[in-house]
Amino acid sequence: MATTQRTPGGKHLTDLPTATPTTAGAPPVILVGGTFTLNELQALRLRGALREVLPGAYVSTVYPDVPLTRAQVAACVAGKQLVPSRALCKGTAAWILGCAPMPREIDIMVPRYHRPCAPTAGMVLRLSEGPLDDEQICLYGNVPVTSPLRTAMDVAFNSELRESLPILAAINASAHLRCDYGQMFITIAQQARRPGRRRALLAITKLMSAELADID
Repeated sequence: MATTQRTPGGKHLTDLPTATPTTAGAPPVILVGGTFTLNELQALRLRGALREVLPGAYVSTVYPDVPLTRAQVAACVAGKQLVPSRALCKGTAAWILGCAPMPREIDIMVPRYHRPCAPTAGMVLRLSEGPLDDEQICLYGNVPVTSPLRTAMDVAFNSELRESLPILAAINASAHLRCDYGQMFITIAQQARRPGRRRALLAITKLMSAELADID
């Protein structure tokens, strides 16, 4: 059964379920600039009816803050840019996995070069070219997201240390992701000609050294 809430402007927000739904269905996403203004959405957030999952993208608070919800919201923001053969990647994927803060851009991996696209829902869509094998993609519902190891590699090779270190540490610390420093190190070592390899190795060795120091 749905409840109805009235915004300050007199409009109604319907379809807020009274019970937490199962994760089988995608949450309805409300974007700024649609039926409701930013002020109306912020008012509903302050009342506890909505949660801002991404900048300008809201869902009902009955939907849990889990990877499936985050992936579905990111896919809604990405829109038609997230087509088959592409996947959410880098910082966006790390955020979906629960290992990075809310992104200000949506990162999408594409198999070949694509000219830049316009921002959507107030967020920049950043397309990166690179190969994607099936084993490097996880599906959250029907949303393709790079696997934990592929995400770790993309972050290690492409991000500054101040950004990559906490993300890589969080991936390593998450038991259910099953992606530790050892796997990361071996995968980096095997990619001798990939740009950014020195930076990636530096990040992993720093983290591994810190882990050993904690053990001692």
